Amino acid sequence: MNLLYSNEKADNIMYYLVAILFSVGWIQGAIIKNFDSSKTPISNKYLNHGINVPTQKYSKFSAINPLNHKFLFPVRTYYTSTNKEQDQYNTKLSNVNKDSINPLVYVNAYSMKKAILKENTGKSGIYMWTNLLTGDMYIGQSIDLSKRFRKYFTISYIKSRKELIISRALIKYGYANFSVSILEYCDRCDLTAREQHYLDKFNPQYNILKIAGSSLGFKQSASASSSQRKEDWGCCAEETKLKISKALKGIYTGDKSALFGRFHTEETKKIMSLSKAGENNPLYGKTRNEDTKELMRQRALNRKHSCETKDKMSKTHGNPVNIYEKSSSKGFELIGSFVSARRAAKFLDISGSTVIRYMQSGAIFKDRYKFSSK
Repeated sequence: MNLLYSNEKADNIMYYLVAILFSVGWIQGAIIKNFDSSKTPISNKYLNHGINVPTQKYSKFSAINPLNHKFLFPVRTYYTSTNKEQDQYNTKLSNVNKDSINPLVYVNAYSMKKAILKENTGKSGIYMWTNLLTGDMYIGQSIDLSKRFRKYFTISYIKSRKELIISRALIKYGYANFSVSILEYCDRCDLTAREQHYLDKFNPQYNILKIAGSSLGFKQSASASSSQRKEDWGCCAEETKLKISKALKGIYTGDKSALFGRFHTEETKKIMSLSKAGENNPLYGKTRNEDTKELMRQRALNRKHSCETKDKMSKTHGNPVNIYEKSSSKGFELIGSFVSARRAAKFLDISGSTVIRYMQSGAIFKDRYKFSSK
């Protein structure tokens, strides 16, 4: 009897143990399933604005973007598994013909932050931020892309540089609404020329100035400006300047010039002239060799001046001449004032040398005309 009772008790204990283990397993499975299917956003507004950060996937040199986004060029693309980003990334970028450009694209700047920083360490090149919601872009350059992106991913840094549109956009939309593209890796000496190429090609909306390497329009401290120039130009400043000059030659001329249609007042011209006078003139103390002089002479020979320019030149360098005509009642009467002897001679249909000769001698020309500088 006791043996039967002991066996029955043991069976009951085993039954309850199995039931408990089954319950625990069921609860764990439910928790894991709920965790995987839940969409709890990260609330930091500067990072992803509450958007889910899905599992990262990777595609190398795909002819078509995995997000069903049609590119006109092969891209190396990082992408994610959310359907929402398929709509977000359908931007203006797809409408731009990038010819042979083969960029490295990180579709979600927030979720791919580690890859962006790791894969671009010590590399110089041209980068582009693209707003996935609006399609607006920003293009920049850096001799160390990883260091530059590390600054972008530092909230205090972009908040301290709100004069830049891209900084304000990152704060407003969040990193998850931006993609990062490495348009090209290149030598630091070619950075500015290549950046200018892409600025002209894409005309990015977030770039206020469309001139590569320019910091005009922003208030920076002397140390900040110096540091930025050092980072941008590196050790190849002169060589880079020559490349930029060659690349931009003839581009910003005529109606494309920033000064097209603008005129300086006489007061402004005087101030500009004084600022370049004497030692302030970049050619002060420099002498031209014979080859340079000959080139200048040849260009001057083929130069055509407008009538307005000729008048100004005559007023500046010419000898003013007054013509008096003999009158029986009033003696000599003023009939014309001219800025030069050539103009006075043209009025009487004679040579300029004749006017100068009679003006210097004080003689009366043909017993009728008298010339004077007063």
